[in-house]
Amino acid sequence: MIKDLRDYDKPRERLIREGRTSLSDIEILAILINSGTKKYSALDLANMILKKYSLNELINISYEELAKIPGIKQSKASKIIASFELARRALIRSQTELNFDNPETIFKYMQADYLYLDKEIFYVLLLDNHLSLIKKIKLGEGTNFQVNFTLKQLIECFVRYKAYAFVICHNHPSGKVSPSRSDIKTTLEIKRLMNDLGYLLIDHLIVGKNNYFSFEENKLLENR
Repeated sequence: MIKDLRDYDKPRERLIREGRTSLSDIEILAILINSGTKKYSALDLANMILKKYSLNELINISYEELAKIPGIKQSKASKIIASFELARRALIRSQTELNFDNPETIFKYMQADYLYLDKEIFYVLLLDNHLSLIKKIKLGEGTNFQVNFTLKQLIECFVRYKAYAFVICHNHPSGKVSPSRSDIKTTLEIKRLMNDLGYLLIDHLIVGKNNYFSFEENKLLENR
C-alpha cells in the first residue's frame, strides 16, 4: 500500500524531489488516482489499468470502460479522462501555427484525433490564403466502410469562417490507407463542386495507425 511506503519513496514526494521523468507510468497514474480503496492501493489500481489499457488507448477511453476497473469510480475515472484529454489537446494545439501545405504536416496534426478509433471520422481543415489553419471541423462519422456527410455542411463552414482552401481527412480503422473507389469518386466530386464555387482543395488524407495516404502526393487530384 502507498500509505505503508516511507514518505521518501511515495510517488508524489519523488516527483517533487527528483522530477517527473524519475517516475514510472504506474507511479504517474497512481498520483492521478490519488487514493486507494480498502482492498487496493493507488499503485495497485494504476497497475490494473495499465495491464488492461495502453497509454495510447487511455487517450480515447470512455468513462464506462474505465469504471469497469475495480475501485475506479466517478471521481477517479473523471480525473484520469480529463488528464489524458488535456494532454491530447496540448499535442494538437502545439501544431496549430503550422502551414498545412504538405501531407506530413497534416498527418502529424491529425494523428492524435484518430488514435485507436474503431469507426471512420470525417474532418475538414479550413485554411486561409496562407494555408494556415482557421478551424478544424468534424463533419461526420460512420462505420468502418463509409462516412456520411453533406456538401451543404461543407459550404456552410466556408461561408461562416471565410475560408479560402481546405483539406479533407478521414481514417481507415483497419490501418490500410489505400483509397477505395468510393473514396476517390467522392473526393473528385467534392473537388469539382467546391472549385466551381471558388474554394481550393489542397489534399485529402486517409489516416491509418502510423501512416497515411495523400491524394495530392499520389497525384490523384491533378487535372481532374
